[in-house]
This record gives sequence, C-alpha cells and structure tokens, in this order.
Amino acid sequence: MTVRQADNVLRFFEYFAQARKPATLTQLSETLDLPLSSTSNLVATLRHRGYLFEVRRRGGFYPTRRMYDVSRSILDGDPVLGLVRDHMGELRDRTGETVLLAARDGDNVIYLDTLESPKGVRYSARPGETRPVYAISSGKAILAALPDDVLERELKRIDFSGAARTSITDIDALMRNIRDGRARGWFLNATEYTPEVSGIGMLLEVAGQQLGLSVAGPNYRMQGRHEEIAEVLADTIRAIRAQVDDGWSAA
Repeated sequence: MTVRQADNVLRFFEYFAQARKPATLTQLSETLDLPLSSTSNLVATLRHRGYLFEVRRRGGFYPTRRMYDVSRSILDGDPVLGLVRDHMGELRDRTGETVLLAARDGDNVIYLDTLESPKGVRYSARPGETRPVYAISSGKAILAALPDDVLERELKRIDFSGAARTSITDIDALMRNIRDGRARGWFLNATEYTPEVSGIGMLLEVAGQQLGLSVAGPNYRMQGRHEEIAEVLADTIRAIRAQVDDGWSAA
C-alpha cells in the first residue's frame, strides 16, 4: 500500500534531483500530476519547514540545503557506515595512505568519511568535500556499476566544463578507461584531478548502497604499488561485506 502524501513528497524531491533547476507551481503540478491546489499546499508546507525557497518572485521554487543536512545527519548515524569506518582505519594502516569513502552526488562524488595518512606529505580531503565523479577512482568505480548503454548516456550528459587539464573528458577514452578498470577489478585516478596524486578505488556495495572506497597518495609513493594496494583494498571490501552479512543474518 502506498501512502499518497508521502509518495507525493518523495516524487517532489526526485523531480528536482533530475531537473536540477527551479520550477513554478504550474510546472510542478503538471509534472507530478497533482491538482494545483494540492501542489500549492505541498509547496507551502515545505517552505514553512525550510525545505524549499522561492528563487525570486514568480521565478519558481527550489529545495534548500535542509534535506541534504538531514540526510547527512542520518548517514552519520548509519551503523553500516560506522562499521566501514573501523575497516578504513585498518586499510590506512596497511597502505600508509589516505583512505576515502564516497557516494555519488550528481556529476560529483561526495566524501562521506576520510582518514588521512599519518605521513607529513599526504593527500588531504574532508568529509563533505566533492570531486568530479569521472576524475577520481571511487567515482569511476561507482559509474562502472552502470550498464554500458546507461554509462555512455551518463557520460554524454556530464558537464566537463570544470575539468582539470589532466582529466579524461573524451567520452570514448573515458569509456575505455572505465572498462579497463572493470576488467582488472579496480580503478585508477592517475593525476586526473589533484596534481601529483594517484588513487586506487573499488565499488563497495553494502546494505543497498553503492559507495566508492579508495586509497590516495602522492605519485612517488603510489607508483609501483597499484596492484599491492588494490589487493589490500579488495581484502578490506571482502571483510566489510562478510561482517555486514553476518550481522544482518544474526539479526
């Protein structure tokens, strides 16, 4: 059974996640197939709760950060992500490099958690920071989970205008790069975003979530260690999955 009011709210936010631009009451009413009065009531409620704002008078409405902040707060209490953090510490100790957990956020990935290398020269990033999904190893791992036809459509849709000079922005070359990663079982960011920094990433599918787990560090320490780091990363992902499966089974 579907609760219509709840379904309307979810479809409302899903619309903005896809459209990514302001919408008027009329546009929302037509797109969501709701009476104008119901759409007006929904908008008024969300504005009152701080989830929506009017861009300008008669310029349409757009969600605020509030949904993002609430979602992040929920994620911070996620027991699965808490379990992953424990394993991230061991992965950092075994590789000596920075470990990052990422989720896709449109054309970017957002770091859910990071554990920086204890070494003086290291790759640094903080939770909440974003990176282009196509330019880092964890983003490529998440993209690679898509079927090829969907992946190609996604890459053609992505805005590469903010790409770094060293990023791969040619669609055919990027498709080949991601397919190569699939074939070997891990994905490489070879100085495609941060100068002189490389990353090794893999997909972590856990509790219905598709995340990217990666290890990143300066090129002079990463070079020659790609296979070694990938093996340690694969061990970590297997350990996480096993622990989650055991816990879910016990529950």
